[in-house]
Amino acid sequence: MSKPVAVVIGVGPGLGAALVRRYAAEGYAVAAVARRTEMLDEITAGIDDCRSYTCDTTDGDAVEQTHAAIRADLGPVAALLYNAGGGTRGTISEIDAATFEQSWQVNALGLFHWAKVVSPAMIEAGHGIVGITGATASLRGKPFTTGFAAAKAAQRSLAQSLARDLGPKGVHVFYAI
Repeated sequence: MSKPVAVVIGVGPGLGAALVRRYAAEGYAVAAVARRTEMLDEITAGIDDCRSYTCDTTDGDAVEQTHAAIRADLGPVAALLYNAGGGTRGTISEIDAATFEQSWQVNALGLFHWAKVVSPAMIEAGHGIVGITGATASLRGKPFTTGFAAAKAAQRSLAQSLARDLGPKGVHVFYAI
């Protein structure tokens, strides 16, 4: 395919769907990726050069397989838009360790997996975009954001590390709050 490829991770009815539509309108072939498929077909219906993929971002093998499928179907990734996120709200007495860890896995580990698979080709090409949907919780926690704030802060720090590593290699990394 001759169009640049944008991969939107965490496609749902809100921002994820808006990113899919926007990048398609800007002339990208778009890979819409979500953990669950219920809404993907509806969101991508009628958008030229847009394909849907199911992937759990916390699973490194699944990310590698999905990335390989996207490359085979659409081509090398020019833009990664990491919109996967979330976390259960609750105070330290209300959430458990598994809930805390799951929030970190989706927000930070998933970003790590995707950056790891897309950055080599971007570096080789000398250009690329990695955009991450952030949250004000990454800057300050509140009692009810015990797991979410910690996960978003980890994600923000990872984005800063990626920017300092990949920026000089032509890959623009940004974290948008």
